[in-house]
Amino acid sequence: MICSQPIVWVVREIKHNQQHFIEEESSIDLYYDQVVTPFEQFPMKDIHDASYRPLSGRLGFFYLHTIRGVFSYKVKESPEKWIAEYKKVQIK
Repeated sequence: MICSQPIVWVVREIKHNQQHFIEEESSIDLYYDQVVTPFEQFPMKDIHDASYRPLSGRLGFFYLHTIRGVFSYKVKESPEKWIAEYKKVQIK
């Protein structure tokens, strides 16, 4: 693994007739031949770009631009290091 970027998402759960929101955490892992997320795997040839948009507050959005569309992930810290490492191994 070359680099890893922590991501978060919120899961809504109903227990005993009460609604709870649980924050889950995982990461997006960069390898020489693929990018692995908690939900999908993308071969490097299928990724066009990666970008980041900070929001006010503590979150921002990390975007993976792929041949299947743009996938967005919530991040608490800037993925600029991850994006820089991706650009080094990106297939042109």
